[in-house]
Amino acid sequence: MSEHDEQQGGAADAHADHDFTGPLSAPVKRLLRVFFVISALLFLADFVVDRKVHQSAEKLPGFYAVYGFIGCVVLVLAAKELRRVVMRPESYYDPEDDGTAGGDDA
Repeated sequence: MSEHDEQQGGAADAHADHDFTGPLSAPVKRLLRVFFVISALLFLADFVVDRKVHQSAEKLPGFYAVYGFIGCVVLVLAAKELRRVVMRPESYYDPEDDGTAGGDDA
């Protein structure tokens, strides 16, 4: 833990007592409900609105919703794999863990 973290009470301790998997607060529930309603309305509008299409797949109702969802899933999976490539150990920037003091070499 760095000196800054010790002064601030530790970065790891800041959220240690909070359960992020618990029930959502009322404003968050309301916001999610608004997003779901807007998404549903846009999906239903896809059945009613006449669009100019360029590809045959665009004729399918909900094509862009499915296409966007698949794109997001691929993006998340690619990011998880990329994390394995670029991830460094926790002690990467902490000079105390690798035995060097970070001072003069003389």
